[in-house]
Amino acid sequence: KLDGVKTYMRMRRVPNHLQVKVIKWFDYLWLTQKCSDEEKAVSCLPDKLKAEIAINVHLDTLKRVEIFQNTEAGFLCELVLRLRPVLFSPGDYICRKGEVGKEMYIVNRGRLQVVADNGRTVLATLKAGSYFGEISILNMGTAGNRRTASVRSVGYSDLFVLSKKDMWDVLKEYPAARVRLEAIAVKRLEKYKRAPLEREAYIFSSVQFCNKSA
Repeated sequence: KLDGVKTYMRMRRVPNHLQVKVIKWFDYLWLTQKCSDEEKAVSCLPDKLKAEIAINVHLDTLKRVEIFQNTEAGFLCELVLRLRPVLFSPGDYICRKGEVGKEMYIVNRGRLQVVADNGRTVLATLKAGSYFGEISILNMGTAGNRRTASVRSVGYSDLFVLSKKDMWDVLKEYPAARVRLEAIAVKRLEKYKRAPLEREAYIFSSVQFCNKSA
């Protein structure tokens, strides 16, 4: 697969710096034993078995995220089936301030930085278990669904992404979960209103795995 990509990039005269970035990305996949596409690996299985595998593999990760704690088991299982794994390279921007937010992200592995408008000042660091973007997809706050800060990957980062449409499709079936999620979002908004200078840093604050503080 890598040889085919290399040939394509040479034929299309892709800039050298971009070719190097692509090759390093493949190297990372190989080193972390992710050279095979997860979805393709289980694509031959029946939907029910694929769902059971996804729940067993990813449910624990979702349970450790603060905003989803104490929600119904059925709600979490529905969300797990809609999570999509994504990989970002060093220096990649996951989102930029002012963009329309259509997804929320959960950090599975890696390290991200929340940066100010100048791109140099680091407002917060996000690690495994952190999440961001829920304010936008829940349509909370005066900014509506606009991103309030920019987030950049430090090294290679594995994230789970949940689209706004998928979130709301599930919330329609679980109104109690919707009330809880919106209540948490309101508390987060109220906290940075009391400390305006920390607004961006708080919205993207690092929410660590619960068992870290247990």
